[in-house]
Amino acid sequence: MSIQSDVEMLSIQAMERYARRNHITGKEAIDIFHKYQVFEKILLQHEYLHQIGFEEVMEYVNQIIEENAHKLIIYHGTTKYFDEIDLSKSHNRRDFGMGFYTTILENQAKEWAYRQSLREKTGTYYVNQYSYEENSALRIKKFNGLTKEWLEFIRENRSKGGLQHNYDVVIGPVADDNTMETIQLYISGILNVKEAIERLRYNKVNNQISFHTEEGVKCLKLLRRECYE
Repeated sequence: MSIQSDVEMLSIQAMERYARRNHITGKEAIDIFHKYQVFEKILLQHEYLHQIGFEEVMEYVNQIIEENAHKLIIYHGTTKYFDEIDLSKSHNRRDFGMGFYTTILENQAKEWAYRQSLREKTGTYYVNQYSYEENSALRIKKFNGLTKEWLEFIRENRSKGGLQHNYDVVIGPVADDNTMETIQLYISGILNVKEAIERLRYNKVNNQISFHTEEGVKCLKLLRRECYE
């Protein structure tokens, strides 16, 4: 089962349970889930939610709705010590274009930073924790799975470099080593879109949140920094 299908199934189960518990219609439950971005938050936290019981999933859903939560805790792994985010120092030819990349998974950020420290032979690396409060004025692009649109978006940014879009924030799957092999075959023309998507369906992926403008970066607040050696 693909991640998108898995997330959709979990979301539907949670929505149906929420409707029954609160004696409301399915349409009313859908409206509430959309209003408070429950679907998006389930997608972002899908790895964690599949490690806990369904009652705990419902507690998570209720917390989102009750607190009207529009905040996320996200992490950035790096070998550099900095307080201010400088977008001009972003690496080129990234999945979603030049920008500041984060993840909702602390271990993933730590792994990214560790690998970077090995390449750069720095010995020291950091994981910065940020709070991200979504602003309705931001231009946000969200990919809900390994789709044709997601794949072509990556091809544009990796092939042409720079920033091939005008979004402040982009949220979507991050390619691991296995996924990147398929993406490279697609970019080089060895695989067509249909073949690449079929191969990607069975890959395990995590999510990343990237910030590409000063307006997007302003929504981040540094909470703490962990240093590793």
